[in-house]
Formats: sequence, C-alpha cells, structure tokens
Amino acid sequence: MKFSIITPNYNGANYLEGCIKSVLIQNVDFEHIIVDAESTDSSLDILKKYPHLKVISEQDNGMYDAINKGIAISQGDFISYLNSDDRYPVDTLSEVSNIFNNDITVDYVYGDCRLIDHLEKELYVYRVPPIFVKLLNKITVIPWAQPSTFYKKRVFQELGCFDIQYSLAADYHFMKRVLLSKFNGRKVNKILSDFMKRDEALSSTYSFEMQSEVVQIKNDLGIVNRPVLDFFFNSYRKIYNIHTFINKIK
Repeated sequence: MKFSIITPNYNGANYLEGCIKSVLIQNVDFEHIIVDAESTDSSLDILKKYPHLKVISEQDNGMYDAINKGIAISQGDFISYLNSDDRYPVDTLSEVSNIFNNDITVDYVYGDCRLIDHLEKELYVYRVPPIFVKLLNKITVIPWAQPSTFYKKRVFQELGCFDIQYSLAADYHFMKRVLLSKFNGRKVNKILSDFMKRDEALSSTYSFEMQSEVVQIKNDLGIVNRPVLDFFFNSYRKIYNIHTFINKIK
C-alpha cells in the first residue's frame, strides 16, 4: 500500500528541505509530489537535489489548486498534503498505515499535532480529545489539525478535490464535507505531524479573512451555527489540553 504526499510550494526554500527530509525518512512505500508555483527563490535548486521527488513547476491559482494538481497525478492508496514548512515525525506513515491495513472500514485517520516555531523548536502539543461521531456532525469546528489527517484515495474520488473558490479555508470546506458524509474516521493517540507557527504564514497573515471564508462555507454547506455547543466543545478540548498551558507557565 502506497502513500501520496503532496506539498504545495511557492518561495518556501527556507523550510522546504526539512519537509522533504521528514517524508524521506518514513519507512513505507510513498511518492512525494511537490507542486511549485514557479518559485523565484532557491526552491527549484533544492528540488533538483532529490531525484525521488515528482515535481510540477508551473503557475497555479493558489495553494489548493496546487494540491488538486498533485492529487490528479497521485498513484497512492492514501493521500495527505504537507505544507513546505510542516514535517512528519519518524514513523508517522507507518502508524497510519497500520490503522488502514488492520481495519478496512477506516476511510481517514487523524491524530495529534506538535506545534513548532521557525527554528523547529516545540511550542506545545495539541491532543485531539475523544469525541462522539454524532457530536462531530453538530459542532462547527474541526477538532484536529490538517497535516495530521490522512485519507484513502477513494474519499477524493467520491467527494472531489478542494474547492478553489475558497482560497484560505478550502481544507475546512473539504473536512466538513467528509464529516457530513458516510466516511469513517479513526483517531490515533500519537503525534502525526509538526505544524510550524510563524508570523508570515497564511493562517496568521490572513486570519480575519480566513474566518470570514469559514462563515461563507458554513452558509454554503447549510451548516447551522451552534455557538453554545461550540463554546462548550472548545472549553472541553482546552481542558483536555491543559498540559499545554502548564508547560507554558514552567
């Protein structure tokens, strides 16, 4: 069974090689597809150092268009996308592969996420709290991190790829569609990715615009806002992750 890992990149040379190396150390069968939007930094020089990569270098209509291009040429059984400044810890893909291989009813796997700074120093770990499936369909938040999520290819084949009309939150749109579908997810109580927090990242630079897009997505999908339920769930997951705040105080 094979993984297809897709990395969109535009001028991400400062972090790109770390991403490539974190995938390269995974002890599974994989292909790593880099979709580069004609970077003007040293990204392409870095990519040439790694002949195992599948590289597309051409203009695109944003990050999600780039990811869709990668999905279109992917040959793996399982698909995930990993941004150029994010990483996989050792044995991430082995852990995910074991879940898929041991239970054929599982369509996607998700797990915990370690947040790191631009020097790759750990900031804190976000643990996904236990949650009933019926509650997942009612809350409007996504309780896990995107880079710690892995899908069987058939999820994309049946639901389609990312909707590029949402330039900042198409992953939220896709994951909500997954949660509202028949597909079955499985949680892994392990750190499956390292997510880099930095000021110039899209999620930081355009946080207000991203929230506005999320509101639009909820309207488009007919999702009923449940602010009280969301408030209690967010409080619950903060309590579940109380270790994070204790570690910050130390």
